Amino acid sequence: MFSTTFLLKKSSLHIIFILVLFSVLASCTVERKLANDFIYIKDSLSVLIIPPDQIFKTNVKTWEIEGFDEMEAWEQESKLFDSSLFIKDVNDSIFFERYFNSLQAGLWEFGLNVFYEDQIIDFMAVNTPAYQVAVAQLEIEEDIFPYRAEEVFDDTVAYYEDFYLNNVNINNWYEITKLNDPLAVNNLLYASHFVMDALEGRFVNNVFTGEVKFKYDLTPMDVDQIYQLAEILGEKYAGYIFDYMLNEYVYRNIGNGIRPKSYFHYDKQTKALYPAGDDRFIFMEN
Repeated sequence: MFSTTFLLKKSSLHIIFILVLFSVLASCTVERKLANDFIYIKDSLSVLIIPPDQIFKTNVKTWEIEGFDEMEAWEQESKLFDSSLFIKDVNDSIFFERYFNSLQAGLWEFGLNVFYEDQIIDFMAVNTPAYQVAVAQLEIEEDIFPYRAEEVFDDTVAYYEDFYLNNVNINNWYEITKLNDPLAVNNLLYASHFVMDALEGRFVNNVFTGEVKFKYDLTPMDVDQIYQLAEILGEKYAGYIFDYMLNEYVYRNIGNGIRPKSYFHYDKQTKALYPAGDDRFIFMEN
């Protein structure tokens, strides 16, 4: 009697497992089919890019300003900007040009039709699916990155060397809206990437004296690397934009009102779909 009951339970669990697995596989198949449907129509899509009015430049190294807490807010901001190593020398025009030229080129590579605000009349005349891509805010943030190089010798003694590396983040907030769609949701999206001093080194143990030293090469970052990062991010975020539109298409057409757990990335080189992981926009609270 015991063995019969056990076998029945085991059989039931096996059936449930198969049903759940089938449901998951079916769901993934539907999502992938919808994603491929979007890729099929991508050459008919148009986007209107709206750049921000300005770049916010922030120096967060408040500890470097003597008497900072006693200052008025305007004086704090002025002192931080004047004492910055990089943001005060960033030319907005150069940054914008390299960022948005790269963004536009990246979107072209996906087959999208790209417009700017001075082409609004042409944009409004398109009769295919269209999106507004607004860069709601751009921020260049100067900071310090604490880094510790550490190594253990003879399984007992730990040696370390501390560094404070210059670090500049480019923070981006996007709003992407499908036009002429009463059900469109204006999600606020975020991405951030950085450039910093380059440090390469290793601990060297002198076997004769027992002395341990950290030998390293430190290459300080400069403003031109910020412009280079802006260009890299323009192309990268073109991919983020396309992936967002693709995944919103899947979400809107899946039919159950539940956002899929999988978030696809489309590789334009291999023309393949695979999980984006963390390499994507972050959804922010509006």
